[in-house]
Order: sequence, then structure tokens, then C-alpha cells
Amino acid sequence: MAKEKIILDIQYLLMAKTGIKTYIHELLAATELSKKYKYVFYPKLARIEKTNFFKKHTKWRHLFFHLHTLFWKQLVIPFLILWHRPKAVISPDFHAPFWNLPCEKIIVFHDVFFWENSQNYNKWWLKYYLWSIIAGLNGKSKIISASFATEKKIIPLLKPKFIKTIYQSAPQLDKLTDVKPYEKLDNQPYILHVGVLEKRKNLRVLVKGFALFLETFPDYNLVLAGQKGPTKDLDDYENLQKLIHQLNLQANVLFTGYATENQLKWLYENASLYTFPSINEGFGIPVLEAYSYGLPVIISEDEAINEIAGNGALSVPSLDPHAWSDAMKKLINSSNLRDDLIKNGKLRLKEFSKRNFLEGIEDYILKDA
Repeated sequence: MAKEKIILDIQYLLMAKTGIKTYIHELLAATELSKKYKYVFYPKLARIEKTNFFKKHTKWRHLFFHLHTLFWKQLVIPFLILWHRPKAVISPDFHAPFWNLPCEKIIVFHDVFFWENSQNYNKWWLKYYLWSIIAGLNGKSKIISASFATEKKIIPLLKPKFIKTIYQSAPQLDKLTDVKPYEKLDNQPYILHVGVLEKRKNLRVLVKGFALFLETFPDYNLVLAGQKGPTKDLDDYENLQKLIHQLNLQANVLFTGYATENQLKWLYENASLYTFPSINEGFGIPVLEAYSYGLPVIISEDEAINEIAGNGALSVPSLDPHAWSDAMKKLINSSNLRDDLIKNGKLRLKEFSKRNFLEGIEDYILKDA
């Protein structure tokens, strides 16, 4: 007997570079373990890997991508559903077709930034974008939330009939010790942050805390790995540069820009500790990546980050530079605390397996809508 099909809509990979890209790749890897369903995904990965047009973020390419998405979601995906007759279609990028389709629509919500930070987006574009998200929540639709903290925010906003938090699996970054992409960091200790340079990442507080930390540990560097924010309103790069010059930290703070997978491996593998000061997250993949490399981690008080981190990280007041400085000093000075956090982080990591990710999704699909 042939297995029922599940369609994976991975069109967002045409432009994604950060969080949703990681989610989709983890989802694709998890589905390889399935014995219940046959997963088919569109567009084909070979096509996506050859297409870099949308990854070069400009105003007009961004607009064209949204037009492409509208065509894809409302015409191509419904046609594929009629062709394959799947049990469900999974949309990992907030958007599903508007139509009431003859299958389940599983829609992944990673956060609620579009509602919480509306001031950072064009007014008319945001109206359309939120309308298109809500319009897809009809028929046999179910929401997957990235975390319980995010689920708690979605419920009063959208009042969904079905919503479930299912943790994605942690990416497996194989260690690659022979790659040395940053000569400046050779044989020098550094503190690491990985993520897009958006204002919500709270990096200015981290830089101020690092400046205080340097008074005791002057040989350390701070590495900020990640691309600039996608829009002028979201980006914090210029503000960070001004602050670094004001504090005379040019020699101690390194911006890597967008880091390739090999560069990230090297940065995680050689860091002294990892910091994640963000004040607004839906999940927090870099925390799990840091755990996989045996790094002690410091996080902010953000609810979602603390949920994902568990007891494998040191949580400090988000907006207090002195607290960040003290936490860094504490981890450098106390090998016992470092060892405890590393041990707890590795134990926590086991909960984010591909098997758990897949079973959570498939059990949800089996639940009657």
C-alpha cells in the first residue's frame, strides 16, 4: 500500500539566510526518518541552490519576491495539491494558500514580530502581509508554534482552532578544526554572538557590558557574526559602530558579516563563551548550536530564549551592561560553573532531536482537524 503524501512548501529558501532557512533544512532532514508518509517538496532543492537572485536583498528584489510568493502560494501550491492529493501541506513561513483546500494546512509561526514591532515595517506592506497570513488560516488549518512563549502570544492575536508547540531539531554543525577564516582571532580568546544585527538583538548592551569586562580581561575580543538588519528601521549596525568608536573598542570588536557554515563552525569551536542578549525571540537556535560545541552560554531574560535554553545557560537582566559584564567575568573565573553549564547544555540538547521533531509533526497531522 502506497504511503500518503505530505507536501513541504520550501519556496522561502529562495531568499532565506537565517532562522527560517535553518528550520526548513532541519525539517527536510527530519522527514528522511519517516515511515508513515512520503514527503514531496517544492521547489526542488537543485533549483533553489542555483538561484541567488532573491538572496541579494534590495527593495525591488524584495518586492518581486512577495509577488512571486503570492503566485506560488495561491496558484502553484493549490495545483500541486490537486495533483498529488496529499494528507497535508506544510508551510514553514507563516503563509498558506487562501483557498479552502482538500487537505490539512500546517502553518509554522516562528514569532509574532510583525504584530509586536509594527513600527519597524512599512504601514501598507504590513497591512497586506498580515492580511495574507490570516487569510491562509481557514479550512483544515493548524498552527505550529516555535515555542510555548510564542504560542502564548499567538492565541489572543489569532484565536486559532488548532495550535501546538513543536520544537524544531537542533542543527548538527560538524566540527571542522582545519578551517581558520579569521587570522585576527588566532590564539586570542573571544566571546561570540551569532545573529543578524537587528535592534531587537540588544547588542549595544552587550558591547557596553563587554567594555566593562575588558577592564579586568583586556586580552579578550568580542565577535559579532551576522549580516546587517534587512531594513533601515531594523538594522543596528551604524549605531553599534558609533558606540564602539565612543568606547574605543575598534581593536577588540570584530564584525564578520554573513558567516558561511564553515566560518560558523570555526567560530563556535574556538570561542570561550557564547552570549545571546536578544530581548525578543521566537526560539533561539544559536543557543542550541553553542550547546553542541560545549560552550557555556549567557542569555537575556527573554521568555522564549529561557524556555529553549533550560538550565544550560546563565540568565541575566537584559538591559543591564554591568550584569552582562559580571556574568562574563563569572564564567571566565569559575571552571566549575562553566562545566555545569556545559553539562546541562548537552543534556538539554537531547530534547531537540530530529526524531522528536518529526514525531511531533506527524502526531499533529494525525489529529483530526
